[in-house]
Amino acid sequence: MAGRDPLMVGGFCDCAREWASLRLDDEISPLEEELLERHLEACEDCRAFEEDVRWATDVLRLAPVERPARRVTIPARRAARFTLERRRTAVVAAAALALGALVGSLLEGPGQPAPSSPPPQVSLLSNDANQLQLDLPRTRILTPPPVPATPPNPPEGVI
Repeated sequence: MAGRDPLMVGGFCDCAREWASLRLDDEISPLEEELLERHLEACEDCRAFEEDVRWATDVLRLAPVERPARRVTIPARRAARFTLERRRTAVVAAAALALGALVGSLLEGPGQPAPSSPPPQVSLLSNDANQLQLDLPRTRILTPPPVPATPPNPPEGVI
């Protein structure tokens, strides 16, 4: 397959024919137009298709507009009517929702009051370590492990 144009392989003719139709309405991108031109240079069937579509489009666009012999009227759509039963159902449903919202808000009870003062701030500096231990009894302060004065020797074979 080396040396063959990828635009000629498989079902690319379908894309080319779609693009030929889009080009007549100026709805094709520059990239698609370039790909279409490359394909049309090599594919005689698609060139014939494009000429046929261009001819048919020109005939349709240049044909005079025809007026029908009889006047065509579209029947008006009847307005949607709500029966008395449907209206009652809607009113009962709305009343049930409102009553449920009212009862739910009454059963919820009053909300909790906002705190009167902000929570105490704790400093994490070393001189406040005792205060931290008093405020949080289950917390213990961890000290970092001691750093050796000289680094350990590397394993053999490692430079």
